[in-house]
Amino acid sequence: MMIALLMLVQSASPAPSALPSGAILEAQARRGVLMRLDGAAAQSVEACISACDLTPNCQAWTYHQPETARAARCDLHPIAGPSHFDPGAITGLSPALAARIEAGAERAPSLRERRALSPEDAPEAPPRSEELAGG
Repeated sequence: MMIALLMLVQSASPAPSALPSGAILEAQARRGVLMRLDGAAAQSVEACISACDLTPNCQAWTYHQPETARAARCDLHPIAGPSHFDPGAITGLSPALAARIEAGAERAPSLRERRALSPEDAPEAPPRSEELAGG
């Protein structure tokens, strides 16, 4: 299974620019690793994104750039939790999660949402009493 995943990663690499703005954060990392990959998935940010896209339950990824003390690494995360500062990392949402967020942002508001946003349908505030309460 792992060999097949690595072969697919090498052949299918979506460009990071294909993800919506804000889906990739530089100098940030996430905690809670589903799977830690090296080898083909750690070759580039694009390969890490592809590995996440091909892995069930992957909601986010973090690519750790190679340093003198360690090799490059790709971490896949089961949830897109908060990120924290890490100068040698790049993190982002899975392409599937980013697409769902974009689709939700582009849908038309529901009737309930339109009513909440419409000022003419807003209930009137109760009249204010000129007297102070209790006295």
